[in-house]
Amino acid sequence: MAKKKRLFPGIGAKCTILTRFMKPNGGLSKEKDHRSIVVLKEFFYEGHRLCFRFNLDGDDQQKIYHSNARYVRIDSEGSIDDFFFEADKKKRHDGDAIEKAEAIMSKKKEPAIKWKRSRARQLLYQDIMDNKVPLDPKDDLSLSLEDIFSMHAEYAEYDFERQREATFQYCPSWSRRKIWFWINRIAALQSEKIFWPKDNFGNDIWAITVDGVHCWIQEPTHQEFSKDTSYFSHKYNHAGLCYELGISKGSNRLVWMNGPFPAGKSDLKIFQEDGLKAMLIAKKKMCIADGGYAGSDHIHHCSTPNIHDSRPVRRFKARALKRHEKFNGLIKNFHSVDCRFRYSSFWDCRWHNEFLSRYLTRIFLSK
Repeated sequence: MAKKKRLFPGIGAKCTILTRFMKPNGGLSKEKDHRSIVVLKEFFYEGHRLCFRFNLDGDDQQKIYHSNARYVRIDSEGSIDDFFFEADKKKRHDGDAIEKAEAIMSKKKEPAIKWKRSRARQLLYQDIMDNKVPLDPKDDLSLSLEDIFSMHAEYAEYDFERQREATFQYCPSWSRRKIWFWINRIAALQSEKIFWPKDNFGNDIWAITVDGVHCWIQEPTHQEFSKDTSYFSHKYNHAGLCYELGISKGSNRLVWMNGPFPAGKSDLKIFQEDGLKAMLIAKKKMCIADGGYAGSDHIHHCSTPNIHDSRPVRRFKARALKRHEKFNGLIKNFHSVDCRFRYSSFWDCRWHNEFLSRYLTRIFLSK
């Protein structure tokens, strides 16, 4: 049985009400089950009770009556702009969009032969055995799911996005909205989870370890050339973004996150020009970094492995940097960060920052 569409109150909405609940009731029918069709005009509150003012449908005198909203059944809505409540306007816009998407999806009928016994599945299995399709997506980063889906005409009968519906019990259009809703909610926790401690790391001089991490993105457009070399990532051999991450030396906390920057910009230049160096100078602290940060102009703010370190210091730096590399590896356990993030331009990739914030928060949760 199809779910009945919810209707919202507003100016011009036609409703049905038991006549005995209308006030003032002088001259109206006293029969117990008599009903009247009315047109809503406005709403008001009696104490905490929501009430409506209305007139009888077709009444030339436009006499105004009122009643508690609980006794009013809405039969047809007025214009969306005339809804009484802003929240109802948003629900109607979202509901219409969902219904439209579901109507489109419902037209895509699953074939009679299910995927498990289909020719398409046999072709995919054969391509994997012939090494045309990698068993693990990380083995061939240049081959996306869409590329694989377009390799054989038999695949077109099956909607790979629909498989999400059986897993999450939501249709694809609705689950997509749910996913982005929670991504935005979790990303909003960035300022509460990733912050410089109030005690400024106490008396420790070496406060954090710092390193840059690259994330693969779709090739950004360039006004003149086919590719923008400033986004070239030597780690992926494709376009990418770089994030500067700083981890507390004495606790499992991410305390600094800066970015995104084009992957072609070096870690050293990001450190010098985009805030972390200035932060360390202001806090009178130092960071530990790998050889990519070596430079004479910030030797008092960034310590890198060098021949002047004593054996205990050299071992300490090595352990700290290995710990940071392990953290970078934990990030890449999430497929959305490790593989290509598909958006049309760098500015649209601001969502990538929210993705990364979400997963970093989950890895280093702080109480």
